[in-house]
Amino acid sequence: MSQFHFQDLPSEQGLYHPALEHDSCGVNFLADLRGRQSHDIVSKAIAALCQLQHRGALGAEKNTGDGAGILIQIPDKFLRDSVNFELPLVGSYATGIAFMPQDETNFKTAKDQIAEKAAALGMLVLGWRNVPIDSSSLGKGALGTMPKFVQIFLSATGETGELLSGIALDRKAYILRKRCENEIQFDQIDVATQGMGGMSRKHRGVYFPSLSCRTFVYKGMLTTPQLSEFYLDLADERVESALALVHSRFSTNTFPSWPLA
Repeated sequence: MSQFHFQDLPSEQGLYHPALEHDSCGVNFLADLRGRQSHDIVSKAIAALCQLQHRGALGAEKNTGDGAGILIQIPDKFLRDSVNFELPLVGSYATGIAFMPQDETNFKTAKDQIAEKAAALGMLVLGWRNVPIDSSSLGKGALGTMPKFVQIFLSATGETGELLSGIALDRKAYILRKRCENEIQFDQIDVATQGMGGMSRKHRGVYFPSLSCRTFVYKGMLTTPQLSEFYLDLADERVESALALVHSRFSTNTFPSWPLA
């Protein structure tokens, strides 16, 4: 269960208590028994996800969902064709989508802080990639809280200077992910009090659906059909995987948000 939020949760009211945030999702898993990576697995997983629409939930708008997502293996071939910098061998770089602040000043600050925290762990930011999206199908609720989406690429070296890979790299990536999510904060004007001069409050603005050298997650505050429409990567034939895990979220006793999607 994630404790991260882009906006403050409401206070205790009625049957709702912010400490009881939890999920109740529909899931589906596909895999090639011989470990053969293909786009067909990704396509079939998305089709299966759309059949789980009844396990998800909608808000007042039919085009603002509680959340949907897919986990696949790192699509190495696709990523190498999509960036203009060198990548180490597959398994020796970690990557993931970062949900970042829309404000340009906070966005730049977040990128700088991520690089600093990575360096403190012996990790190097190899580069960034803008994740192509199409938000035209989203409702106002999802659009109103939508973050900026960028993909980070990282490597790390061991004590003797060798490039880390596999679980050793994933351990460092996990620590970096949690430090960024819990420590990077920004001053934000409280919209509810803006007409009275506004109130500044701390606001956490960085979240990673995943950060790994083995798997990759696309997710969002979306309905199940919107996932593949929103993340344009998922339509690319070069995005291949031998396995896929999909989920459709029903936010029981919770308030939908992009990080909890």
